[in-house]
Parts: sequence; structure tokens; C-alpha cells
Amino acid sequence: KMVTSSDRALLQIAQVMACSDGSVSDEEEQILMDLPKRLGIHDDDAHEIGSQSLTSLAASLQTHAERCQAARIACLVAGASRNPGDDHDFNADERSAYRELVAALNLEEKELQDIQWSAQEELNQQKSLIQLIADVIFGAGGWPDPSLLGPEIPGL
Repeated sequence: KMVTSSDRALLQIAQVMACSDGSVSDEEEQILMDLPKRLGIHDDDAHEIGSQSLTSLAASLQTHAERCQAARIACLVAGASRNPGDDHDFNADERSAYRELVAALNLEEKELQDIQWSAQEELNQQKSLIQLIADVIFGAGGWPDPSLLGPEIPGL
């Protein structure tokens, strides 16, 4: 599918969350570097990362479903990157980033709890974070396995 502005916003939300705790894990590094390539977003576009606040990214999402996707991505990124010594799933910086995002998304408390719960379940499946996030953006199984793509798509 074509990359929409909402896909791009979801990607940027993942990236801002990945950077929010000041330490970028190997998995988070993949989100910053590999995920844009897999989405077909090229480097010139990728430099915008971090230039937009979570609030403005949230505001750019069009539908309720996209806002739910954004919350889910934020939960996945924050939950996957526990730093040693974090006593919670989210550390304080990620929690404040997450709160900023959630405030802007305007979802109901019950929805957020469901999203957090399902994100936790997904993280327990030991899939890679990049795969989980791609599944959210494209729908599970909705993006091609890089090995199936022909040579005409560079960078995969």
C-alpha cells in the first residue's frame, strides 16, 4: 500500500518514543533506521524525526483507529525498552512522553487499558519490536517479507 501521512505520523511517534528515554536500544535503533526503509520512506524524509512533538503528531492522525494505533505503538516501544534498573515497564521519561501522547489522542480510559494490555501480551510473544510495530501500521501479515520482494525495491 502507499505510505500515507498517517503511516508517517505513526512511524514518527514510534521514533520519538524510542528516543524519549535518552538511550536507544538495539531494537529501537532498528525502528529509527530500518523501519522507514521497510515503509518505503527514504532518508530525506526521515530527517524530520524528532522535529515534531508527540502532540502535533497525534493531532495529524485522522481517525479513531489511527489514534488507537498510535497508543499501541507507544506502548510497544516503551514496554520493549526497559532499561536495566527500571522498576516499571516504562521509565519516567518514556512515561511522560506516553502521557503527552495519550493526552493528545483523547482516547477513553477503558480503550487505553485494553491497548496497554494487548501490547503487553504482544511483547510477551518475543517477536521483534520492529515486526510488532510494522504489524500495527500494516495490519499483521500485511507487509511483505523482505525476502519475497524483488530487486526493484532498493534498500530492503
